[in-house]
Amino acid sequence: EELLESVHLQAQLLDLKANPGKAASGVVVEAKLDRNRGPMATVLIQEGTLHVGDIVVAGEFMGKVRAMQNDRGSNVKEAAPSTPVEVFGLDGVPDAGENFNAVSDEKIAKNVIDHRRDARRRKALAATSKVYLDNIFERIQEGSTKELKIVLKADVQGSAEALRAAFIKESTEQVRVHVIQAG
Repeated sequence: EELLESVHLQAQLLDLKANPGKAASGVVVEAKLDRNRGPMATVLIQEGTLHVGDIVVAGEFMGKVRAMQNDRGSNVKEAAPSTPVEVFGLDGVPDAGENFNAVSDEKIAKNVIDHRRDARRRKALAATSKVYLDNIFERIQEGSTKELKIVLKADVQGSAEALRAAFIKESTEQVRVHVIQAG
């Protein structure tokens, strides 16, 4: 009760308000592939109201909201700000922490997805270390650096990302951990 009172007091002091009349936006908390219903994402609506039938973009995936369930497992037709819901109808499983937005039509959704994919590609290309002939020669001479390649499978995207980060963090000078694929 004290936590709820503190949050309520802070919201009043900071004048935190969300407009329920605009298009929904929020963040993906968790996502997974359900065998019966397909890709599903648990999202937290931060602004606006999400309705069944809205076209949404979650990370690099889009879809039309076929159904929503609240935290008790009941089907709901709309989700107001600060409401967590499970959304069904996406064409893929987004990563945890990705942005979630409702858009007016599919053309806008496709443009947003293309932009996000290009940004991810550019980031991945920048992150790859350049291999120089001197580096290769030094590695061959040392012979001490081994590489452990891992294929990681988890039940939800959030767990896979957490495990990937933990494995990479455990890399040492003798053994470099490389997650080949995670899903």
